[in-house]
Amino acid sequence: MAAIRYGDYVAKISIGPKSENVAALHGKDMDEQLQKDEPESFLTTIVKNFFKDQTAVYELSAQLCKDLKKMPVEDGSVQWMEEDSPYQPIASLTILPQDTFSPQRRVYGDDVLSYNPFHCLPAHRPLGNIMRVRRLAYETSSKYRHHMNAAPRVEPRSIDELPD
Repeated sequence: MAAIRYGDYVAKISIGPKSENVAALHGKDMDEQLQKDEPESFLTTIVKNFFKDQTAVYELSAQLCKDLKKMPVEDGSVQWMEEDSPYQPIASLTILPQDTFSPQRRVYGDDVLSYNPFHCLPAHRPLGNIMRVRRLAYETSSKYRHHMNAAPRVEPRSIDELPD
C-alpha cells in the first residue's frame, strides 16, 4: 500500500472486515460456494451470491507516519510496522444487500466508471514514486477504455446515480 496525504499528516489506509459474516470468509475454501453451472467468473459469482441477501461492514483505518526513516514514503515496498504506529479506526463502510452484477450495473461499471486515486481532495492526495507512476497509467487506461466504449466518463456524486 502506498502512502497518502492525510491532512497535515502522512498515512497508509487499510480496510478490513468488521462484520462477522465477512470475517468468517477469511481462509475459507471458496470452491464450495460455487455452483458448477455458473457461467460467470469465480469472483463475480462469490460477490453476487454474498450480496444477494447479506450486508457487509468494513472498518477503514489509518496508520500515521511517525518516522520517515522507518516509514518511508518513496519506497512503497517497505512495510510500516504496527508497533511503530498502530492502525487507528477512522470510519465504517456498510454495503447493503443488492444485485451487484445486474446488466445495467455491469454496463455502467464497465463503460462509464473510472477509478483514479488522484480524484481526491489535495489534503488526501497519493504520495510516493509508485503513485506518481500510477497517475499516468490510470489516466491513460481510462481515456482509452472510454474512447473504445464510445462512452463518456462520468463521476457519480451520489449513490442514487448508480443503476439498480
